[in-house]
Amino acid sequence: MKCSKVQKKLSAYQDGELKPGERDKVTMHLQDCQVCCKQYAELDRVWQTLGELQEIHPDPWFYRQVVRKIKEPREQGLLPALHHVFWLFRAPVAVSIILIIGLVAGSYLGSLLARCDLFPFQNNPLSDSRGTFFTSMRVFDPAPPGTPAEGYFRMVSYKENDSR
Repeated sequence: MKCSKVQKKLSAYQDGELKPGERDKVTMHLQDCQVCCKQYAELDRVWQTLGELQEIHPDPWFYRQVVRKIKEPREQGLLPALHHVFWLFRAPVAVSIILIIGLVAGSYLGSLLARCDLFPFQNNPLSDSRGTFFTSMRVFDPAPPGTPAEGYFRMVSYKENDSR
């Protein structure tokens, strides 16, 4: 037998789990091979050391507590349900929150910059009214006011009988 096969079977050999034919082959190999014999002796020392360790006795109520925890129904209520919902949809929820924060921050900064008159294409600066947020959201229109695109759309959609 090769050393690699014997070394894989040493634990089963020590526990007496090998068939008689395999056991005899491992015994003969251990008599001839010093490397495998040393490894078997090391394995035997480990088992002896483990046998000398004191047994740990758990608290008498330990098993009852484990069984009670297993049989105990899971927490019911709103918070655990919400936890599972957020766990299932954690990526879309996170993206939605980041998107909302970005839109609010962008519209606030846009209205702040618009009031500073930094945009030369803007005809009238925004006032400090409560509608500033919604007015600044017009940037997301297909053609924001005051841009060349808006002028192009007005020119294309011009009708002669239009009352403008």
